[in-house]
Amino acid sequence: MEQILNTIGVDTDLLNTNPIHNRETTMRIMGISHTTLKKYEDEEILQSSRFRRKKYYTKEAIVDCIKSNLNLSQKNVWETMWE
Repeated sequence: MEQILNTIGVDTDLLNTNPIHNRETTMRIMGISHTTLKKYEDEEILQSSRFRRKKYYTKEAIVDCIKSNLNLSQKNVWETMWE
């Protein structure tokens, strides 16, 4: 999984540094803009938590967002073709 994340441009080293990340760090990890991050939140693709008027994202929420956008949670058509 980590190889796939590196291939698509996710900063896995930064992702693995902490279990919880703020907005700026999350944008750097995913390689997205503020607008895209807001869109993911609005569409409930990326789950956030609030603490003292700031938003935070867990490592699991970030990975789940990436999986849902790339359909990595389901088996690929090419993988199931040989079964």
